[in-house]
Amino acid sequence: MIRGAGGRYGWALGGSILMLATQAHAREKRFDLAPGPAVQTLSAFAQQSGTQIIAPADRLRGVRTPGIVGNYEVQAALAMLLRGTPLCVARVKAASIILRECPVAPVPKPTSARDRRRTALPQRAPPDAESVPIVVTGTRRTDRTITDLATPVTLIGREALERQGVTDMGSILRALVPSFNMTRPTISDGSSFVPPPTLRGLPPDEVLVLVNGKRRHRSALVQLAGGPLAAGSQAADLAQIPAMAIDRVEILHDGAAAIYGSDAIAGVIDFTLREDVGRFDMRMRYGQYYAGDGRNYQLSGYYGAALGAGFVSIAGEFNDNGVTVRNGQRPGAWLIRKQYPQYADLVGDPVQINGNPRARAGKLFLNAAMPLGPGEAYLFGNAGRSKQRRNSNWRQGLDVTGPDALGTGTRLYASATGIYPTIWLDQLPNGHYDATGRSFSFTSLYPAGFLPQFEATITDLSVTAGYRGALANDLRYDLSLSRGVNRLRYHIANTLNPSLGPASPTSFYIGTLEQREANLNADLRYDWDMGLASPVSIAFGAERRHEAYAITAGERLSWDVGPWGIAQTVEWPDGSSFVNPGLAIGANGLPGFSPSAAIDRGRSSWALYADVEADPMSGLTLGGALRHEQFSDFGGTTNWKVKARYALTDWMALRGAASTGFRAPTPGQLYTTSVSLTNVDNVLREVATLPPDNPAARFFGATVLRPERSTNYVAGLVLTPHPRLTASVDLYRIDLRDRIGLSGNFIVSTDAQREALRQMGVTSYARLARVRYFTNAFATRTQGLDVSISHRTGDGPAGRLVTSLLLNHNRTRITARDAAVIDDVRAGNIEDIVPRWRGTLSAAWTLRGVAVNARASYYHSFTSHALPTDGGNLRLRAEWTFDLETSVRLTPKVRLAMGGENIFDNYPDLNQRSMGLPNQNWYGFTGTTIGGTRYVDESPFGFNGGFWYMRLELSL
Repeated sequence: MIRGAGGRYGWALGGSILMLATQAHAREKRFDLAPGPAVQTLSAFAQQSGTQIIAPADRLRGVRTPGIVGNYEVQAALAMLLRGTPLCVARVKAASIILRECPVAPVPKPTSARDRRRTALPQRAPPDAESVPIVVTGTRRTDRTITDLATPVTLIGREALERQGVTDMGSILRALVPSFNMTRPTISDGSSFVPPPTLRGLPPDEVLVLVNGKRRHRSALVQLAGGPLAAGSQAADLAQIPAMAIDRVEILHDGAAAIYGSDAIAGVIDFTLREDVGRFDMRMRYGQYYAGDGRNYQLSGYYGAALGAGFVSIAGEFNDNGVTVRNGQRPGAWLIRKQYPQYADLVGDPVQINGNPRARAGKLFLNAAMPLGPGEAYLFGNAGRSKQRRNSNWRQGLDVTGPDALGTGTRLYASATGIYPTIWLDQLPNGHYDATGRSFSFTSLYPAGFLPQFEATITDLSVTAGYRGALANDLRYDLSLSRGVNRLRYHIANTLNPSLGPASPTSFYIGTLEQREANLNADLRYDWDMGLASPVSIAFGAERRHEAYAITAGERLSWDVGPWGIAQTVEWPDGSSFVNPGLAIGANGLPGFSPSAAIDRGRSSWALYADVEADPMSGLTLGGALRHEQFSDFGGTTNWKVKARYALTDWMALRGAASTGFRAPTPGQLYTTSVSLTNVDNVLREVATLPPDNPAARFFGATVLRPERSTNYVAGLVLTPHPRLTASVDLYRIDLRDRIGLSGNFIVSTDAQREALRQMGVTSYARLARVRYFTNAFATRTQGLDVSISHRTGDGPAGRLVTSLLLNHNRTRITARDAAVIDDVRAGNIEDIVPRWRGTLSAAWTLRGVAVNARASYYHSFTSHALPTDGGNLRLRAEWTFDLETSVRLTPKVRLAMGGENIFDNYPDLNQRSMGLPNQNWYGFTGTTIGGTRYVDESPFGFNGGFWYMRLELSL
């Protein structure tokens, strides 16, 4: 399937198999199980026996089991536990036992209508998802474990999520999943506040995000400056999901557009909310970086209570994060402090900050369900708000001369353009300005320069309400309606609109971005017993979606053209004159959104889908899915998926899948409009990012955006030689066509161009200077390997040890591109900016009240591409980081943890590039680049160094 894969990955496959060793285990186990609900007793039984238990979730509701105390063989103990219940053993495997409903269920008749309803309701996930791993992502069957699936799924339990030194969800997944990565651009407009994640080296919006199996809405940010992989993408904001609210995370590493629809190309991430009742948990955490900055305060809590026969749970999190400073001084600022000591207090050291932004965030999740009529009503949703602040680039206020980068000569470090030239204020009757009258320069306000402060307030809201149950013929249904909105409001301070002259404010409201989505879904499932090794699981349904994108204009002064935004003629008393160039227009650092950029546009779609899966014979699973989706703007698309799993033995199986997929262009990509004004040869001009259907964009070749299309292949081997030892090796390939990107800037410079634009109805034809737009521009092929090996011991005198090795190899190659959109530098970064090898080796040891978690992470070398004039390409070496946490149970309800991330304080290589004289980007006298930075933004483990923390856990 993947040409030449055997030689490339043979060492990894051979090494993986070599690590597998079977272990003898005692025939009898010690059991101590109290009578209770089957959900709880089966979970405890699985943990005490070291065996996975797979049960039909919808048949556990209302079932109670007797208690067991003593030493028994596993199957004998299970038979005792199931006595008098409607459950029987269907199949015994090396690593798991599968239960089913008995042909004649020996269960007493319900004594009330409520009892009858409860036995038909779908069962919620057990408190410990790792003990009874009924996996739902990527399949609609409810009797699947990780190793039973035909496609690879990573399951992350609650404990793993909470035992991390990092706090935001994106960073947690980066630490736990080698194929997942997330970098935080330092000074990059909105991307600094909504860092873009990637899975398998593909853009953020190639990954579908679900909560409780329902599609989550996107962020309002279209990543116009999110780095080479994310540029132009629009995806869900993972930072809005608090770890305390999550019971488990399932990550499907395969295309699933035929099941879930648009975006599910690189994979699917499904967050399952907690449902445990009768408990109150609280976590208090403090940490900071070894460098002494970046202080982090976190308070999180969870409360779950029974609501009649249902439940309600609330989880919340508050974070307060300080800034980090990992840059040095800008050369221009260094020279000003040296040559103009009177301004030293006005020019910080360093003058600007490149690191984590100042951030505060509050997040809340609600989850509830209760019996209603013959089924169950459920409701979940979130409310979140965060405020983040970071600086833009420093605007230098003075011209200074000093050493060049090579230290062999001198160069001019000029002041920021379009801000500081002197302007004249008194106008003569002829419209000219009086050269002998009053004058003004912004050096009176900012003598040495200024540092704009960029602030974003993010509001995130969602709600999903639904009803699910089963009809008399066992047809299960799930009807739901979801609404979600994400809003990004921008402000900028400590800046100015130079064109307004002395009347300019120093702070501005820039405008607001908003993404709105609504989903109406009907899911139906029926298990048809045809006499095969398993019933045929038939699922089908329909979905109706509406999504809209809006840009609200900022305050007028943030984008307006002031009197000094155009060139002025300054006249002397003798009649001689000179032309003074116009000053910069709009809030400096980020001009406000003008009314011409304001939009509110949306689109609708509907989908029909079907999914069939069954075991036609023992050991063989076959499945297929088909989905047709029709969009109001670009038409329809039909996608399919086929998958299979074949058990060679009871501990070894082959699995694989092939599918097609698509990603519909988002309303943000379809309708984003960004217009700023600039001076070109003393004439006011527009620089515009336009929708593809805009006449000016069409003049330069824009066409209607098409959906991105993919073909996915995955093939793997699953090994379970022992109930406590599992391994898998999966090869994959993703062919992605019609990828969407931003075009280069097209220059409007001739009268013929302007006349053609006028005839096309472009009202701003006389002002346009540069145009760019979203377009289908390139195609890629991604190939890779995932290896997963995990082992856990039983509880013994030496405690319990869980170890895992996760390895990912990923390589993307561009197979076709439009050079006007994807230039050589971006093409190189798309292919080389992500480490091709990434791996983690982790161990978790527990003994009574003590727990130790350790992890080693490996990041292969990678290359950052740049123009020769910027120093050229830079190869960064491979790196290791190590994390460690130790926790002690002080009382049955109190635990104290201490730990560190990157405990050996490792940093990536410095951003020192050299293509030979004079193309050198590193300034030796400051030890920085021209912008004062020291590291590339794309470092896969960041560049903040070591971090330590303490956490106090209360469970009541």
